[in-house]
Amino acid sequence: MKNAFTILELIAVIVIVAILSIVMIPRFSDSKLREAADQIISHIRYTQHLAMIDDRYDPQKNEWYKERWQIGFWQCTGSYDWYYVVGHDLDHGGGIGNSEAAINPSDNKHLFTSNSCNLSNDQSGEILITKKFGINNVILSSSCGNNKHIAFDNLGRPYKSTLGSNIYDLVNNTCRIHFIADDGDFYISIEPETGYVHLSSINY
Repeated sequence: MKNAFTILELIAVIVIVAILSIVMIPRFSDSKLREAADQIISHIRYTQHLAMIDDRYDPQKNEWYKERWQIGFWQCTGSYDWYYVVGHDLDHGGGIGNSEAAINPSDNKHLFTSNSCNLSNDQSGEILITKKFGINNVILSSSCGNNKHIAFDNLGRPYKSTLGSNIYDLVNNTCRIHFIADDGDFYISIEPETGYVHLSSINY
């Protein structure tokens, strides 16, 4: 009866383990990029969902459109780190405050931080995409508008610029958002009219 490995069997096991390690190690960075893309897509879709169930149209308010649910991508003050916020400008003050931010379903915290990027206890760490995923740049295509935010109306249609103060603020060509990290990059696309959000490419 054979009770031990032969030299050939040991060599075969070592070779197999080496091959598996070569194949699997790059997957860790792959999965990190994919995790980032999946999370951001989920939160863009969540923004769209909130807009569709919360129609902000109010003819009594001149700037009612500012209350549309939106997602914006920004850089932290004094650093190159990136983050995003999800919410709506209820007081028409030109920005989103903590009380105007959406609640993250995954941790029950606000999808918001101030531009200092110092989180309070009720703010979700998921939005700090440089810290969490190593993303060091976010570039929105010109079709997304001049600002770094996208809003949605009650039909799920994406808006740019002034969040829909007029019909021309509708996204009329695919809005592509480019996320760049040290170990790769990916593009998330938001289609006009339908607001369909999807991962259009990823490069490791």
